[in-house]
Amino acid sequence: MAFILELVHVNETPQNRTAVSSDYCFNESAFQIRTYKNGDTLRAEGSKQNIQLNREMALELINKLQDFVNQ
Repeated sequence: MAFILELVHVNETPQNRTAVSSDYCFNESAFQIRTYKNGDTLRAEGSKQNIQLNREMALELINKLQDFVNQ
């Protein structure tokens, strides 16, 4: 597992990609999001991306998501 330690804003336009599905889980110390091919709920084709956040980074992400929602 690799925790995200920094969220860096870049001035780029997000690129639309193929739709994926996602799952998440958490415990007292980590929040994890995994993406995989849409419909591959068993992840037979593997997980494409994983991110793990500790509480500090989760709070930072909440703030950045709120900025996005409020624009």
